Formats: sequence, structure tokens, C-alpha cells
Amino acid sequence: MREPQNFHESRRVDFNRPELCVQTKPLNCAINGRVVMLRGQNWAQLLVSITEWFIADGNPNLEPLNHEPLYGGKVFFLRQNCCSQSHLLSNGKWIYTKYNSQTVVTIIGNLCRHCGVDLNDVVINYGTPVRTRMMYAQPAQTAPAALPKPMPDPAVARQLTDLLSLRFSNGYRLDSPIEMTRLRSFAAADSGKELALSDDALKDCIAACGTTYNGKVYAVSAEAKERIRELTERYFANGAQLIFFAEFYTKNENWLFSENVVSGEMLTGILRRLFAELSFTQTYFGYTNTSVFTALEGEILRVWGNDVLLTCDQLAERLPYIPLERIKYALGQNDDFIWNSVETFSHISRIEITDAEREIIRTAALRECNAHSYVSIANLPFGGIEERNYELSITAMHNAVYRICLSDKFYRRCKIITRKGDDVFDALAIMKEFCRTIDKCTLDDLLDYEKELTGEVHRLIPMEAGSTVLVHTDKESYVADKYVHFDTGPIDKAIELVVKGDYLPLKSFIAFGAFPDCGQTWNLFLLESYCRRFSRKFRFDASVVNSRNIGAVIRKSCVMNYTEIMADAVANTNVPLEDAAVGRFLFVSGYTGKSMTAKVREIIDKAKAIRDRRD
Repeated sequence: MREPQNFHESRRVDFNRPELCVQTKPLNCAINGRVVMLRGQNWAQLLVSITEWFIADGNPNLEPLNHEPLYGGKVFFLRQNCCSQSHLLSNGKWIYTKYNSQTVVTIIGNLCRHCGVDLNDVVINYGTPVRTRMMYAQPAQTAPAALPKPMPDPAVARQLTDLLSLRFSNGYRLDSPIEMTRLRSFAAADSGKELALSDDALKDCIAACGTTYNGKVYAVSAEAKERIRELTERYFANGAQLIFFAEFYTKNENWLFSENVVSGEMLTGILRRLFAELSFTQTYFGYTNTSVFTALEGEILRVWGNDVLLTCDQLAERLPYIPLERIKYALGQNDDFIWNSVETFSHISRIEITDAEREIIRTAALRECNAHSYVSIANLPFGGIEERNYELSITAMHNAVYRICLSDKFYRRCKIITRKGDDVFDALAIMKEFCRTIDKCTLDDLLDYEKELTGEVHRLIPMEAGSTVLVHTDKESYVADKYVHFDTGPIDKAIELVVKGDYLPLKSFIAFGAFPDCGQTWNLFLLESYCRRFSRKFRFDASVVNSRNIGAVIRKSCVMNYTEIMADAVANTNVPLEDAAVGRFLFVSGYTGKSMTAKVREIIDKAKAIRDRRD
């Protein structure tokens, strides 16, 4: 039987020092205050989980990763499985995961930066696994337990206790001959006579009179230990099942430290002796022999009361000996807790949905999936659910309906519901299918349709769908292919009159007199659409899909990716290889939509290499 696993105290990932994560495992993750659900407790699975989180969020910066790496020379999104260490994502692409933990942490940092997230807003906690024989047993002894030392004479015990308390408040080093000499000197000065004990006997008496921690003996009074016992028993008497050592020490640190309990580890040793009959783990103890996740859920529900919504801080006030981060982690990892807003949750037991309403919703979802392969959760019949559960946000309402009514037989991505076992649709795929069914539309029409599907507007998803399926005739308009008649031979010849090399920014086309009639008025939007889908000799590429004519017309014979093209363009000018100068050149030329790009350093390095080769 595989032994359960505990962890030393968790630490937060420092992206500047990924080497600290070697031989560790991730415990939890949050980005911009939102929990990322871990698919497994290893670094490779965390990379998969974070990538899926960005995909589900519709992050517009992911598209370039179809052609570009985040680490080394391997493209991040792979078109096919390259080995057993690749993972299939919900967007149909694969990512390579056979890296060590240090490299994975580096890639995660690069991915978050690429997706526009400040690394200060990426919280990943990790720990070092600790193997124990039984999860709730005390650590096994490596040697037979020593017989207890006989207590010294009461008068000697009082004298030594007073000496430890008054003269050695920072602890007495048990194996130090210097400390022994000092203690004998203090005893003689205070009482007027020397201690009549051998060094070995005196050492045993000192150990018996105090609490030993890290080789030092501290005078922890019986009254202090009794106070620790009373606080603990009073907390458990109210129904609590567990106490985390670190939180208990933090909440009582002022008086504990004054009583010579100088650390959480020292407190843990005292608690083990005071409550030997209870179950102990590396981080908590109590009246529980279940997993920490089950125990935390029980503790949270124990104090929930009749509230529909509670914040993490409110729960922390009701659970003073459970760390706030543990509470947040339990809420984020357990699907029975329903996210309502920032650090505010409900629980499925507090949400009113009747059996009849549940069946109506399931039937409607099945009917729509049979007809269209998917349904937006926003279009399901909620009946009186919203009115009865008025305290919930619309996001919480959708989360609750999915969890209670649909999660057993349906899969959800954003607001899109599909049957388990069917192909998983995403917003982009659905919008492309929608574009294939229409003759004409505006960008606003596509934005409205995306909001209907997902409840959000990312803008780049509708533009990607429109540009992939339809013809972009002006900034706001799209039409089906049948409304345009492209004569590829003459059009490609007209483009060649302008593009003398391998590529040219789209904005460099300023006149269209040489272009043949195609049923629509020629402009940069129409030219981009033509190069994207119809030209035999040219293609179009940009760092991200846009409606500002940013990008380049490129010969299909050119094998450079877009970053390499920008670097080549910089290398072919006299622009100084400095961030501001290069960024400005790319912006003014029409390669980028802003004067500073996240890839400016990579572009500069590549441009320098090109110039060096030519020199």
C-alpha cells in the first residue's frame, strides 16, 4: 500500500530562483486572485493546469505560441503528440512536459509574463514531501526511548528553575561547559553555597527542570503549560476537530514567547506531550483521522451557519487556528464551494434548486447538445432559481447550476456546456462555426455573440473567428466568400509590384490602382483577408489578430516566423539596437501596435546576430 504524503511548511515560488523548487511539489496556485485548479501534484501537471486556465480565460496572447517557444527552441503549442511526455490540451494542441521542476517553473513564469500577468500576481505555494509510516501517527523513533530521568530534590528543582528563568531567559546550552560554569557561579552568588552535584547529575537535573529545544533548555512554567492546555481544550470543546501548530503559535505568540516558548516547533513538542492521545501530522493535530481536505471542509461547514455567502476573511475569524491560505485553498479546490466574487464563496448546501428544476435543466441541456453539440449555460431555463437565490452573482448562479444539475454528465468550459464523451467545443470553435452560417455581419455582431456564449468579451476571439472564416471588407464589416471574387493570378502580380523582398508591412500598401475588381472596394482589411486565405504566393502574419492593419504581407517561400521577420527588418536598418529605438521603429513601420513589445529583447538579440553575420 502506498504511503500517504505530507509536506513541510509551504513556501511561495520565487521566479527569480526556480532552483529552489527542485525535489518539491506544488500545493496550490492562484493568478490575479483566482484559484487555478491543479490536475495533479507535480510541476508538469501544474504547467498543464495553468495553460488550460489561460485557454479557458480566452487569453489573446496565446495564439503566437502556435509558432513561438517559451523556453529553448521548441514551439510551445505542438500540432501533434511528439512523445509520451506530451499532454493534449482542450484547444486540440499538445505541450511538451518532460522538463525538470526548475525548468517548468521557468516556463510557467515565461507563460504568465507572455499572457500579460505580473508575476507578483502569480501565487504558487510548494512544499517538500515528507514520508511517514502513518499519516496521523507520531514520527517513528530511531532508537529505544530513554528511561525518564529521576526528578531532582524539590528544593534543587526550584533553584534550577529560577536560575533558568532569571539568568538564562534565552535558553541554557545543555552541552556547553561554559554554560555549566556560569550556572554554578550564579547559584553560588544567589544562595551563598555551591551546588553539590557532579556535572553529569547537574546536567540531568537541568534537563528535567525545563523544556529542551534545539539543544537548549528553557524554563517553561507549569502555569504556561496549563494555559496552553486550557486554550486547546476550550477550542476543541466548541466542536473543532483540528489545530494548525503555526497558527496557534502566531495567535498566541506574545505571551508564549514571554513564557520562553520561543518557536512554533517548541510549542509543537509541548502539545505532543500534553495531548499524546490525539492524532498528529507535520502541520496540525486534533480529533481527526481523515485527509486534510476532508477535515478542512468539515471545519469550514461547521462554522458556516445559515449564511449564503462568506468571505475568506470571515471564515478565518471563525477558524482562528486554521491559516487563511489553507482556507482559501480548501475553498478553491473543492467544487462544492461555489465561487461568487473575489474571495467570497457559497456552498451547494446553501443553494435552493428543486428536483423538478434540476430535471428541467438537464433535459434542456441534453436536447440542445443533441441538436447543436453544445449549449450556453446562460440559455438554460433557470425558472425561479435566480429569484430564490438572489444573493448569488450571475457567475455563482451558473457555477451552482452546473455543479448541482449537470456536472455528472456534462462538461463545461466558460459558459459552454457539452456532453461528456463528445468533442469539447471552445468559444473560438463555436464562433467559427457560427461565421460559416452567415452571409454578412459586423464586428459588434461577433462581440455580442461571444458575450452570449461566454458572458465575457475578449474581442480577439471574435476577430480571429471572423478573419479565419469570413472576408474582412472594412474595419467593422465581414462578408461570406460568395460576395467576393478574387482572381488570384492578377492580384498576386499586383502585390509583387509592391513587395520586392520576402515581406512588407501591410501599411506600406497605399494605393490599389493595379488591383483588379473583386466585387468589394480594395483596402488594407480586404488585402489582409486575401493574403490570409486566398493568395497562392503570399501569406499574412502578425503578433496578434487586430483591426488596426498591424502585420506583414509575406511570401509563402519565406520560412521566417513573425519574430524573425521583425528582427530581420530591424537588422536591415540603421536603428540603434536599444529597446526604445527598436520598439519605436516596429511601431511606426506597422509591425506592432504599440511602441514597446514584450519580445523587444529577443528581437534585438536576433537582429544583432544577423548584423554580426553580415559584417
